[in-house]
Amino acid sequence: MKREAWQRIFRYIFEFIVAGLFGWVYEVITVYILYGHFVNRGILHLPIIPIYAAGAFILLAMLGERDRHPLFVFLFSAVVTTAFELGASYLLEFIFHRQFWTYENWWGSIQDRSSLISSAIFGVLAVGYFFWLHPLSGKLCDKLPKALCISFSVLAAGAVIADTAVSVWELLAARQ
Repeated sequence: MKREAWQRIFRYIFEFIVAGLFGWVYEVITVYILYGHFVNRGILHLPIIPIYAAGAFILLAMLGERDRHPLFVFLFSAVVTTAFELGASYLLEFIFHRQFWTYENWWGSIQDRSSLISSAIFGVLAVGYFFWLHPLSGKLCDKLPKALCISFSVLAAGAVIADTAVSVWELLAARQ
């Protein structure tokens, strides 16, 4: 089905928010299980971790919207997101002069920047993205009123952009 521009924009912003939120929830739960206390994960003030949304969009660009077997999506996504996580960790460390995450003492650790466990979890999250979130966003953009979709898109994008600008400013100021 050919969608209008506003529907595609709504869909990607909705998926960005939900994928980033699921990433934040996963990380908060993981830290709580490992260390027994709450830590607000991520670099934004909002409960969104953009690297999860970026990973989902990279996978969508690579796999497209064709039907794929869930096992293929899982394995492919585990490999791609691991490479993405490794690269992102080095890039963020270069830019901000700090390491944002570590897998030190994790089984299957890869340079303390990823692990086989996290790779498997990313594979599961990717299956959820392709078989639940992406179809859900398509149904929502077809059923919700245009004004609601546009309003959500403007407000959500504005909030994420503003939070990103403030957060990056704070991180750059803190590195000096």
